[in-house]
Amino acid sequence: MSVSVTRLQPDFVAEIGGLDLRRGTDDETFDTVLAAFHEHPVLVFHDQNIGDAQQIAFSRRFGVLERNVTDGLGGPPEIANLSNVEADGTLAVAGGDRDKFLSGNQNWHSDSSFKSVPAMASILSGREVPPEGGGTEFTDMRAAWDALPADRQAELERRTAEHSFLYSQGKISVDLMSEEEVAAVPPVHHPLVRIHPETGRKALYIGRHASHILGRPVADGRALLAELLAEATRPELVYRHRWRQHDLVMWDNRMVLHRGRAWDGSRYARVMHRTTIAGRAEDNPWIVEDKVA
Repeated sequence: MSVSVTRLQPDFVAEIGGLDLRRGTDDETFDTVLAAFHEHPVLVFHDQNIGDAQQIAFSRRFGVLERNVTDGLGGPPEIANLSNVEADGTLAVAGGDRDKFLSGNQNWHSDSSFKSVPAMASILSGREVPPEGGGTEFTDMRAAWDALPADRQAELERRTAEHSFLYSQGKISVDLMSEEEVAAVPPVHHPLVRIHPETGRKALYIGRHASHILGRPVADGRALLAELLAEATRPELVYRHRWRQHDLVMWDNRMVLHRGRAWDGSRYARVMHRTTIAGRAEDNPWIVEDKVA
């Protein structure tokens, strides 16, 4: 098959055409997609009417997949079902547990930054999209880094942040996680700056799971994180994806932040299935036996 790469935003977002994931990908096709992904940390694929098995097969071309705890909706553990539809087919009740959990995705974040080896990439399949609202926004953290003055870059490169799922979810509700779930995701430490292993480009590494900065007063560190996030999400750095039915979007969690946008969940279903490609310890040189180097 003949694959095309069309830039939507130079070196940030590209559309991949001429690809039908139901047929799989040969090595030449995959190499084209992978090269595009190294240059453009957000890739858009239209008209991909696929099932979970096909999404998993495509995702595994990029690496080992993270597995998800049960969400009560069934399905393979490699699939995170980000849906406002309950197991009985009804829409999630506003203010209920599922609604609260999904609301966290509307804050800027990098998937799995709360893990000792954070995620490399995510792939999101739009199985049922609302006719209005419910888009996804991405911001280029490489461009955010490049825009900082040299003296500030030098300061931030020496800094480490604590990332905690309990911190981010606790701002939504303290009752969303059981004691076992809290114990499974203890706080971890990551540098404020990440380096892409293939391109060498640097990017700010922050988001909603970043609780505070080590070596600084908590309030002071959180103020700095908020300031950096505001700078990184300036409109000119943001790509706003308006979902079409059967869109598939892939992004590099090391180089971008993303957030979902609100929609009328009392009227419209939004069913999104995500696979998450795990990071590799060798791409995270600060990690030594799950500790900060």
